[in-house]
This record gives sequence, structure tokens and C-alpha cells, in this order.
Amino acid sequence: MIQHIKIQEVLQQSIAGFYTDLVTRPTGRAVRENIERDLLSDTIAVMDFTGVGCLDYSCADEIVAKLLRATVRVLLLRGTSDAHRDAIEPVLQGHGLAAFLERADGTLEVLGAREPAATLLDELVAQRIAARTPGGSIALTAA
Repeated sequence: MIQHIKIQEVLQQSIAGFYTDLVTRPTGRAVRENIERDLLSDTIAVMDFTGVGCLDYSCADEIVAKLLRATVRVLLLRGTSDAHRDAIEPVLQGHGLAAFLERADGTLEVLGAREPAATLLDELVAQRIAARTPGGSIALTAA
């Protein structure tokens, strides 16, 4: 089962007022705890960052890394900007974790540690969530 998480909506539910930025560890913790309430363990999740402005390192650690370590087996990131990626990638590398960034053309790019990524890509292909393209990339087939 693939679970979809719209980060902007979760942020609005987690913090009083209208915010588009994910900054400070307490904000990240509130968002993660809200996500964890509805998230099945050992799942494949699509985390959509559309509408999120700034994402700092501490929020990336609280949301992305902690969910990967505790609950989510495979994480696909969608709607990310270069700035989001700049916050997420070093967090993943620092923890030896991997996630996948969905590009506009549907192909996947590895973020974080390369070693666990190969196994996770094989799992996505085996479950027919992604497929190898003739050019050698991996593209989503569902999600």
C-alpha cells in the first residue's frame, strides 16, 4: 500500500496560523507526530512538498529521517525544490538513509546513501510501483 502525505496540509493542521515554511525542530516534530498518527508502519509513502516554502535541516531531520528510521520503508519525495533537496540530502547521508526524488518526467533520483537505495529500487520494481526504462533510469508506474 502506498500512503500519500501532503506536507503543506499537515503543516496547517499541526501549527496554529498559516505557515508555508518548515523551520525549527519543534515545528518539524509537530508535523512528524501528526503524520505518524495516520501512517501505517513499514509502508511505502509519497511525501508531497508542493506549497512548502523553506525547509531547514532540523525539520528535514525531524520529518524525513525520523520517519524513515521508524515507520516508512520506502519514501518517494514529490514537489520538492532545489532548496528542499539541499536540506534533505545531507540529513539522509548523515544517517545512512535513502529516499527517492520524483522528477517532473516521473523518473526517480536517489537522495542520500547509495547503498540502501539499490535494494529499495529493486523492491519498487518487484512491487511494480516503478519500472526500468529503456534508457536505464527508473520511473514510477504507480503512486
